Amino acid sequence: MKFLKNTTRLALALVLTVLIFSSCKRFEGDITVPAYLHLDRIDVTPQSSNAPSVEPGFYTSDIDAVEVICYFEGDNAETVLGVFQLPCTMPILHDGPIEYITINPVVKQNGLSGTRIYYAFYEPIRLTDITVSPNDTTNLGTLDPTTNEWTLETHYYTKERINVLSEDFFEPTSFLTHFDSTVTWVTDDPENACTGKGYGLIHIADSEETRTFSIKDEFSPTSTQILYLEMDYKTDVDLYVNMIGFQVSSEGAATTKSVMCLYPTKTWKKIYINLGRTWSQFYYNTPLSIFFQAANTEGIEGDILLDNVKIITL
Repeated sequence: MKFLKNTTRLALALVLTVLIFSSCKRFEGDITVPAYLHLDRIDVTPQSSNAPSVEPGFYTSDIDAVEVICYFEGDNAETVLGVFQLPCTMPILHDGPIEYITINPVVKQNGLSGTRIYYAFYEPIRLTDITVSPNDTTNLGTLDPTTNEWTLETHYYTKERINVLSEDFFEPTSFLTHFDSTVTWVTDDPENACTGKGYGLIHIADSEETRTFSIKDEFSPTSTQILYLEMDYKTDVDLYVNMIGFQVSSEGAATTKSVMCLYPTKTWKKIYINLGRTWSQFYYNTPLSIFFQAANTEGIEGDILLDNVKIITL
């Protein structure tokens, strides 16, 4: 038993040593005082052409972290500085110009901090002509005078790459909604909307234990790799997101699987829901559809508000 303990400790020590020496490349050399890169926020804005949507609500975002990669002249490969939660000030042992910096936008998949991912629908940001000096801070992006935040912009990939399967912004100019009649289309309430003037409203009476509503469309994505539901929401009760699909084929019996639960929040929240994992449980058969179920476990009277809903794939 003592031998096993010693062997385990030795193995852990070797792993830690490898990690330390494989990740300290920028700490070699004569520079001992770090320079700093600073960034507060990343916004998502439409492209000048071939944007995937003309609706402003399409571009709501919640990029809460960044993966930062630098390339220094003379190096054989890029150096990954790491993943940093925004706003962030990143130390770097370097003095002088940086060939380029790549910044990958990172989001909380399914709203969970422990499952942050580089969001594959957002374009990486490439910065050049960046020079740093020890003990100095270099701000990235431009200063937003209204918030005093240093801000960068990214875009969704163009419509040639992104396939928008469904989108619903509840705006008067949209002319239609993809939700069933259980969802009331509020068209002129900018004070309570997430963006624009409209939103979808589901009112829950205190006597109601559950309420079900759905997106009327059926989907047949061609990509089995990346499939997401994005939306802004505000809810007074638990809200379950579910998928209906076919485990054998479209000729078999449809079954239902739960994707995730959204918990009550008094403010608007943006969420990126991974539908691909649940779809894989149907062996990627099509068509599939999405429905929601409110669970009023506390027996309260409340509302569910939805805005800027879209289902997208690559």
